[in-house]
Amino acid sequence: MPHHLRTPAFHPERWAAGVLLCGALFGMLYWISVHTETGQLLDIMMQRTGSTTGHPLPELDPQNEWIAVWILLPPLLACVGLGRRRGAHGRWRVLGSAAVLVLGANLSTQLFKLVFSSRPVLIGLTEDWTGNSLPSGHTTMAASAAAAMFLIARPRDRALWGVLAANWSALWGAYIFVEGWHLPSDMIAAYLVVATWTLVCGAVVLQTEARDPSLAPLPAESGRAGGRQAGLCVTLGAFGTTLGLVALLGPALRDGLAAVAESTTPWLWIAGAALSAAPVYLLWAAIIPLFAAETRELDRQAAQRRRREQDRLDSIARRARGISGDGTAP
Repeated sequence: MPHHLRTPAFHPERWAAGVLLCGALFGMLYWISVHTETGQLLDIMMQRTGSTTGHPLPELDPQNEWIAVWILLPPLLACVGLGRRRGAHGRWRVLGSAAVLVLGANLSTQLFKLVFSSRPVLIGLTEDWTGNSLPSGHTTMAASAAAAMFLIARPRDRALWGVLAANWSALWGAYIFVEGWHLPSDMIAAYLVVATWTLVCGAVVLQTEARDPSLAPLPAESGRAGGRQAGLCVTLGAFGTTLGLVALLGPALRDGLAAVAESTTPWLWIAGAALSAAPVYLLWAAIIPLFAAETRELDRQAAQRRRREQDRLDSIARRARGISGDGTAP
């Protein structure tokens, strides 16, 4: 292929490293929360408090299939609107990648719980929680639908939609916790599953965009691409995660883990709600600048390619003018 027609270079090693990191974090989380006494105890302490503490939100029935509609419908409507703003070039490949993200993440979650269906009883508090609930299926639905919005959004708008995706995921994660459906680790595991599929499908989307000269480039801004939105996610994620850890471990260090395990202190409710929501912001704090940096690099390479092509055409035009002016080749 001529040099001036080559597609801008893509860096698959960045995405492969992200997928491997998410997989490693998922494995560590599963082992600690399911196969260690301390992990089970901390999880169930928070869940018991969440399920027995009242809140002003509408009560959710896990057997009500309409809940899935409320989780999926707003992001899917947004996906339809964002898809219409896409140009014809590569539109269906982008939409198909987003659909694979949603289906792949949810199938992965259900398949994992089917294969690893049991949960060993390591402490007395888990006698009624012997099935593996990690990852949370409803949280996976919310987070994957939100991530689909992010993929379908135009590159120049993607960082904003990343923040909105983090908010939608975090709100449903916290809501599911306060309803007592899941352990906090179940929500974190769901976020890692969705992050993995976002990286896999996002690589396909970026390669599609690299071949689309009609896409508007990222807006010019100082500093790192997507840095403002990523900074907001870092702030929210770090604050919420720190709050959750302090609320969880502070009373245990002060009064002893055994004493706190038998109580329903509000601190455990705060810890569970924070840890069920905040970690997703930290994941998006990494995903947003990763996509933005890759898109900016592709923009830069595409601009260089266009300049080389224009220089080539200008050179041909000058040579043509020279021939037509005196009848001889320059």
